[in-house]
Amino acid sequence: MKNNVLIFCISLQRGGAERIISLLLKEFAEDENFSIHLVMMEGRIEYPIPSSVKITILSKSKKSAIRKLLELPFVSWQLKNYIKENSIDTVMSFLYRPNYINILSKIFTSKHKSIINVRSTTSRYLKEGLLGKINLFLIKTLFNRADMIVSNSNGVDEDLKALMQITTDTKVIYNPVDIQFIDSKKGVCEDIEFDFKEDKKYIISVGRLIPLKRNSDLLEAFYELQKDDDSLELIFLGEGILKADLIKKCENIGIENRVHFLGNVKNPFYYLNKSDLFVMNSQTEGFPNTLVEAMACGLLVISSDCKSGPREILLDEKYGLLYQVGNIKELIQKMRYYLYEDINRKKIKLNTRKRVEYFKINKIIEEYKEIV
Repeated sequence: MKNNVLIFCISLQRGGAERIISLLLKEFAEDENFSIHLVMMEGRIEYPIPSSVKITILSKSKKSAIRKLLELPFVSWQLKNYIKENSIDTVMSFLYRPNYINILSKIFTSKHKSIINVRSTTSRYLKEGLLGKINLFLIKTLFNRADMIVSNSNGVDEDLKALMQITTDTKVIYNPVDIQFIDSKKGVCEDIEFDFKEDKKYIISVGRLIPLKRNSDLLEAFYELQKDDDSLELIFLGEGILKADLIKKCENIGIENRVHFLGNVKNPFYYLNKSDLFVMNSQTEGFPNTLVEAMACGLLVISSDCKSGPREILLDEKYGLLYQVGNIKELIQKMRYYLYEDINRKKIKLNTRKRVEYFKINKIIEEYKEIV
C-alpha cells in the first residue's frame, strides 16, 4: 500500500527551500512506494514538477504579512479537509507559515503525521519587531505539537533549541544536491548569453539582492581589488529590492562596466562553471544551497561565517575560506589569497568536489524517506 505524502509550501518561486522541494518531489515521485501531493499557498511555480504529482493551489492573490497571519486558522481548516478527503498519511511542510498551518490542521482533529522543516535560524525573529514577536510566540506555542522537526543544519537546530524548550523529536537533514544534474547543465547556456573572456577573472555571487544577503559588502571589496587588476569582473545572479540601489552604487563609484547584474536565470550552473571565484556575504543562512552548488561546479569559495551553515559545509575552512560578517578588510584579504597567491587551485577544487559528495541527493533522500 502506497504512503500518501503531502508536501506543503508557500510557492515554488526561485529560492533555496523551493529548490529543495522540487528535488524532493522528483525523487519521491519516482518511488512507487509513495503517492505525492503538492499543496501550495500561492500559485507561483518556477521549478519543474513531475506530472504524477497532484497539485493544489489554495490562493492566487497577494496578501499583507498581517493578513497572512490572521488567515492561519482558515488555511489550516482548508488543509485539514484536503488531508481527510485524500487520506493523507504524512504532511511535510517547509518554512514557518506552512509549518504553523501543518500543526494547526493536526490540532483541528486531523490524524496525519506532521513533519515540519526549519530552513533558517529562529533567532533572526528577535530583530524583526512585532511580526518577529508573533512568529516567536507561534513557534513556542505550536512546534512541540509536531511529530518531528527537521532542521537543515546543526546550527539551525541548535539555534532553535537555544530559544525554545523543544520536547518533540528533532533531526538534522542537510539539503540535497543533485550533482549529476549540475554536471549535465554546466556547459549549457539556457538564459542570457554572456561573453566570458579568457583574459578576465570572474567573481560571482548567486542569491537575492536583499539586505540580509549583504551584496553591498562584495561591491565594496570588488571596488578595492579592481583598482590594481584590470582583469577582474563581477557577476550577480538574482533579483531583489536592492537591485536598483546596487546598480546606482556601481555607477557612482565608476565600476558599472565591470559589474554585471544578470537577474534570475534558469541555469545558474553555466555561469558558476565559467567563473573563477564564488563569494557569499550573507548576514544569516540556514543551509546555503548556492555555496554547495558552487563547490559542485569546481569553484574556489569564500563565505561569511554567518549563522548558520557555511562553517559546517566548509568544515572550519578545510574546503573554503570564511570571513567575519561585514568585515570588508578580511573579505578583501581572503579574496586576494584565492585570486593571487601561489596555491594549488586544482587540488583545492578536487577536494571541494569530494566534500560535495557528502550532500549528494541519493543519500539525503533516503534520510527523508526514513522519517516519512
